[in-house]
Amino acid sequence: MEQLTTQNGYWDRVAGEKRFSHPLQLNWLTRHLASRREESRILDYGCGYGRMLAELKLVGYQKIVGIDFSAGMLARCRLQLPGSLLARNDGRTIPLSNESVDAVLLFAVLTCIPDSNEQHSQMAEVYRILRPGGLLYISDLLISDDLRNRERYESFADIYDCYGVFELPEGVVVRHHRREWIDELTRSFVQLEFETFPVTTMNGNVSSGFQYLGRKIQQ
Repeated sequence: MEQLTTQNGYWDRVAGEKRFSHPLQLNWLTRHLASRREESRILDYGCGYGRMLAELKLVGYQKIVGIDFSAGMLARCRLQLPGSLLARNDGRTIPLSNESVDAVLLFAVLTCIPDSNEQHSQMAEVYRILRPGGLLYISDLLISDDLRNRERYESFADIYDCYGVFELPEGVVVRHHRREWIDELTRSFVQLEFETFPVTTMNGNVSSGFQYLGRKIQQ
């Protein structure tokens, strides 16, 4: 996971200033979680400064865990949500036991993992910790067809050998995804919900977003 961990310094530097806007559709969780809110153990993986944790806590979810590899983001989260259960990971593994959570949130996480193999590894970790029938909730970015994004994709396609991977002016590498790739990543899950929507990125630009909810298939 070299690409992921080498960008850790960037996230520490911007921890106090970035804002994220992907919406959390609580009705998806209410509709599909088998257990009650006070009993459901939910992991926000890549929790950042804790926006999703705050929303979950506000509506009554009690067994919520936040994990991130950025010490800066977690420090901000602790200030905003004192008493939250938080952990720092190594960018490779999730420090939770097998089949120990009911749902995993990946909000704007895949975009920060440009490499396809690393994305597959992360999804394998998510699958490992989810209980049978557990939920995977992804909110991320799709390939956009506007001129600005097409130029970025084309400029970096040869460098990263993947259309949709590009560098931001700050030097951090991110990825926008083809729908077919998301289908590939989630083949161990049954799709329950899928929606596309316009999303404002952390740098204030509008891009194509998607949200996916799937249930773990027992293999």
